[in-house]
Amino acid sequence: MKIGDCVVRISHNKDIIFRIYDIRNDIAILAGIYVRLIADAKLEDLEVIDDEILLRAEDEEYSYYNNIVSSIKRDSREVNGKVLHLDSDVGYLRKCLQFYKDNNIYAYGVCYKEEEMADNINDLVLKIRPDVIVITGHDSYNRKGLDDLDNYSHTSDYIKTIKKVREQFSLDDIFIYAGACGSNFEALIASGANFASSVNRDNIDAYDPAIVAYIAATTRITNLISLDKFKKLSKSANKVVGGIDSYGKMRVVI
Repeated sequence: MKIGDCVVRISHNKDIIFRIYDIRNDIAILAGIYVRLIADAKLEDLEVIDDEILLRAEDEEYSYYNNIVSSIKRDSREVNGKVLHLDSDVGYLRKCLQFYKDNNIYAYGVCYKEEEMADNINDLVLKIRPDVIVITGHDSYNRKGLDDLDNYSHTSDYIKTIKKVREQFSLDDIFIYAGACGSNFEALIASGANFASSVNRDNIDAYDPAIVAYIAATTRITNLISLDKFKKLSKSANKVVGGIDSYGKMRVVI
């Protein structure tokens, strides 16, 4: 078993496909391929999946993606909001940028480690002048206490990044989505995110942050963003994403 292998955890009924991105002694550090989750596991608890299983999973994702894109209606009179997408996972970032492109959303994507995001966000905001910011990557909750931020892998990093933006821009100036699998939803909202994950500390899909950003960018500035739209487009559980009343960033040419 080596770095780069696609594996499942035997003790978790092989429910999530991961890629090994580091091995420390007999412990593998894992990143979800289709969900934004980081985890660790003993090597003996892992099973390398064969190409057939991986191909089937890729086909399912491709079908899901096409269903999203085909269900979205476009109007040439609309000026959609501009998206700045920060992501710690370059693979997820590429997927989300393709999603924005296929849905006529201008998006600027940058790959930073979670702990690097706060130091770079202000320069990016001044350069891009976004209407919508996505702050995401990987996260996890160790189930040792909901309120202690030390029990989350990267929620604190997301909070620092949100606060940097909110020092200059209000909730209505820039829409912020923040979080990943298992993130502390309440802490992210309290720090200034408009929408965040994960309400029930559940896993989110790789495309979920981009779906939220798409909805924010294509909802008219006079209308509140609808969580029902997210539920229709996402294949994640209904309560992974939540937020506060927030207006969209799309304008109509008159």
